[in-house]
Amino acid sequence: MVAAPGEVQDVVLAAVAAQDLAAEVVTDPELLAGQWRSAGTVLVAADQAGRVAARALPHRAGVYLVGADVAQLSEWSAPLAAQVIPLPQAGAWLGSVLAEGSGRARAPVVAVVGGSGGVGASTLAAALAQLAAENPSGAAAGPIGSALVDVDSLGGGIDLLLGAESTGGWRWPRLNAAEGQLGDLRHHLPVVDGVSVVAMARGPAPDLAREPLAAIVGALRAWHRLVVVDTGRSQTSATREALRLAGRQLVVVASGVRGAAAARQVVEVLGLDRAELVVRGRGLPADVVAEAVGCPVLALLPNEPGLVAAAERGEPPARGARRRYRRAVAGLAGELTGTGQGRG
Repeated sequence: MVAAPGEVQDVVLAAVAAQDLAAEVVTDPELLAGQWRSAGTVLVAADQAGRVAARALPHRAGVYLVGADVAQLSEWSAPLAAQVIPLPQAGAWLGSVLAEGSGRARAPVVAVVGGSGGVGASTLAAALAQLAAENPSGAAAGPIGSALVDVDSLGGGIDLLLGAESTGGWRWPRLNAAEGQLGDLRHHLPVVDGVSVVAMARGPAPDLAREPLAAIVGALRAWHRLVVVDTGRSQTSATREALRLAGRQLVVVASGVRGAAAARQVVEVLGLDRAELVVRGRGLPADVVAEAVGCPVLALLPNEPGLVAAAERGEPPARGARRRYRRAVAGLAGELTGTGQGRG
């Protein structure tokens, strides 16, 4: 951290402490050369940016400018090849940046997107979270359970798919004011089959903001084995932030000509640069679907008509599905979490 004593230094050091990390504070940029190369992340206060740029240090990744003056941050962003973190509004991003730069193991984040309507993206998201929450034989000790985050404000609430609409716990309207570094949320959320659920509430759709979503996903990653985000297909800022946070972007595609064409459009409109296809049902061969959409196929799912009736009964997908669907999703969950669950 390159900063003089003051408010910016205090905010950053509080964020560092919340992540249980260590920071070395450099108040004189003349002494920065050694730490510049070795630090996992470099944070430069805006009022020190000119002095750091004058050092002509070699280019490196993981440099961020921090401060309250957006104009000052923008002025020095290009000379330092640095991203900017305006305070206080980007406090959640600061926590996320520190977590990513720490090298500490954190749960992968997977976004699930429907390549078209009615293709079962929300069902797959819920089933993935359920089966990832089951600790496979021989898995190493560590975070337990999984998390399922609903970002589809028009989807009716993913807790309905899990039969948890009456289960107590915080939902998005209460969580939408979250910011900065959050602790363990598991005791505040509805939990079904080991899945911590961040769901929409019934009523007016909240205007989800990027900052609380980043803060919540960051907190969930510290305490779970996998974080699954049901993004919907809208172009809201929350959907785009969820896709940015996700290390894997799964697009569920119906294996037909129209399904592939629709999925290609979704990939292009949402700018999915890491999209992998989960092809549902029998129709076009997987390689033809991959070529039509322009993305690789990660997994094949059988059609499972019984899931519709299960959802109406409030039975979670992994319980209501037949063995073939369950084994296919379990194999996908194992691949995403690295636990080695085999595919059926």
